Amino acid sequence: MRKKVPIKNIDPVLVDVRKPGFNYKAILVKQPKLNLSHAYRLPANRHGQAGRVPRRIPLKKPVYIKLIGWSLISLVLVFGVISVLALFNLKEVKTVVLQKSGLVISNFVSSLNFLKDLKPGEASSALAENSRELSGLNALIGKPGTKTVLAVLGGVVPALKNAGGFLNNVTALNLNFLELSEALYDLELYGFHYFQNDGRKLLQKFVEVKNIVSNTSHEIESARNSASSLKSVSPFFADAEAMIGGEYLKYSADLRNLERFMEGLTVLFGAPEEKHILLLFQNPAEIRPAGGFLGSYGDLTVKEGQMVNLQVQDIYWPDHPMNFNLKLIPPEPLQAVTKDWGARDGNWFFDFPTSARTVASILESSKIYKDQNVIFDAVFALNIRVMETLLRVLGPIDIPDYNLKISADNFLMEIQREVEIGRDKKPGENPKKILSVITPIILEKLGSISETERVALADAVKAHFEKKDIMIYAKEANLASFFKSIGLDGSVFELPNNFWGTYLAVVNSNIAGGKSDAFIKETAEVRIDIDIDGGVFTDLELTRKHEGNTQKDPWWRATNQNYLQVFANPGSTLVSLKGNDVKKFGKPVYDKTYETNADLEKIESTKVTLSGYDAWSMEAFGKNVFATWFNVPSGKSRTLSLSYQTPRPGNFVLGEGSQFRFIFERQSGVQNDLRVTVSAPIGYHWVESGSPAFVYEDNDPDARTIVDLTLAKND
Repeated sequence: MRKKVPIKNIDPVLVDVRKPGFNYKAILVKQPKLNLSHAYRLPANRHGQAGRVPRRIPLKKPVYIKLIGWSLISLVLVFGVISVLALFNLKEVKTVVLQKSGLVISNFVSSLNFLKDLKPGEASSALAENSRELSGLNALIGKPGTKTVLAVLGGVVPALKNAGGFLNNVTALNLNFLELSEALYDLELYGFHYFQNDGRKLLQKFVEVKNIVSNTSHEIESARNSASSLKSVSPFFADAEAMIGGEYLKYSADLRNLERFMEGLTVLFGAPEEKHILLLFQNPAEIRPAGGFLGSYGDLTVKEGQMVNLQVQDIYWPDHPMNFNLKLIPPEPLQAVTKDWGARDGNWFFDFPTSARTVASILESSKIYKDQNVIFDAVFALNIRVMETLLRVLGPIDIPDYNLKISADNFLMEIQREVEIGRDKKPGENPKKILSVITPIILEKLGSISETERVALADAVKAHFEKKDIMIYAKEANLASFFKSIGLDGSVFELPNNFWGTYLAVVNSNIAGGKSDAFIKETAEVRIDIDIDGGVFTDLELTRKHEGNTQKDPWWRATNQNYLQVFANPGSTLVSLKGNDVKKFGKPVYDKTYETNADLEKIESTKVTLSGYDAWSMEAFGKNVFATWFNVPSGKSRTLSLSYQTPRPGNFVLGEGSQFRFIFERQSGVQNDLRVTVSAPIGYHWVESGSPAFVYEDNDPDARTIVDLTLAKND
């Protein structure tokens, strides 16, 4: 068997007999180490054999390489000396920047959200704090030691030259946002004062805001570019670029909308000729789809930024046969009480822009406006709750001619009594005259309110916008786009393609039910069950309680006769319906002299009778609508139960992480007590609740409530 010999026993010099004490290593010849990876071969000879590999000879380093090396060492030493001189200053910069940058960025984001939510006062507070922090950072960067280091380093690393520029960009950006917030806050508090007394100042403010928004967009781009050039230097700048870029993309459309909005306001209010704005005073005591019966309205005239006149009229005057000879076929449910459609019933559509266009068009066709070529460029809808807020801020109003003292607590009751049985309820008289008496008193009081009252009123008005008590429609495209983008136009929500979720709106219409809606309490109980394939089953229990039985005046005690419409996802089909009513009436006959409204005809042409349910189905504003009658006598409570099924979207695949959305849109003038339970498919639960059921409750929902839920598989 062969025996392995360790390699250490093998000498590179081979001798037969070793001479004792002789140093054999001394005679070794060191062989050059060849790096064959760098060797090259001679061309092959004529026999196809490769040439021999030549021995590689190492070269000595040139002198200039040594000089470069020593120069780099010297440069590092110079930087070291400079760094030592400014050591404490640079540490201070790093510490302060890390501490303050998060606060500055957070304030930017919160201020943008405040501005988007029409809260410029809160935005100003956040941005003012930023100004203090940025001022401190600028002072710190401006210290001699810091400037020296940045200057020297900037000569070697060009990106560092932008460090000061980035801070300047951020400071300028913050200043622009602060100026924007303060300008908007000034408009919020004093805009109506300018509108009453100083139209030129109002127009200047519009231009000022527009210019600030334009400058802000440029500063955002500059700050973003500066951060981009520095992101390789520090992760902080990479984060800053991502934040600025992300927030800019997120809010750039809003900034552009605001800029165009100011342009639109300037066009509307700044015209040298008179412009007319229609004010619709909706009475939710007699509810209609857009918010309430139009007992009266206002014609607001503006010119060169200032209010010229406000005339309050009874809606029946332009509808009077001597002023209005256009024959229009009304919506079918209204044919129970009228053969002709007039401005008083024009707000029939749940989609406010459609209602606004309809009312404005009918009024413009009336002789009193048609003969003067009056066109309404915008429409504002306000309900009684807004008037109650004004009186709460301004205080009670004495009306000696009517021997009344009107306050927030008695406004509806006293005004309705005056309209129904008051001194002006005579043939040839205007029963709504009292409103034209109150209006100039309120305008005068508004012109002299204190700073505290202005703030309180501004906050209250924003709350009314959130509850859909105020809605705005404008014909000018920029204004219309802006009002829609911030949810102030009262339009029906447009569902995206492949929407997976449940859309719901409960829309009531009082037809010959007196003013009973003032005492109706409505509760909506919604149960949503999702099938394993993504199909949705919705059960709605609607309870309406009539509490007007204790009232003295008969219009409060009348049976609430309600034409109910339930707006659901397109493609939804009725499964069951219980608790509804049948209303029978003779329908008028219309000849060829009557015209149809295009928007109404589009909806009613899709109307289908649901056999066996005394109900109908139709399509309106991208939704499927179930309609029926649901009446409640005074002093009673009744419940309607409606169930329907919605198929899953065509390309939808249910699974882990699927996003479900519930959308509820409130009807202007109606306060719903809403309770929603969403049950996940078998084998899943909701991330947000940690269980198969998610419950949402709100006794006073906003104009639009959106609840987003995420599916997760059970363990």
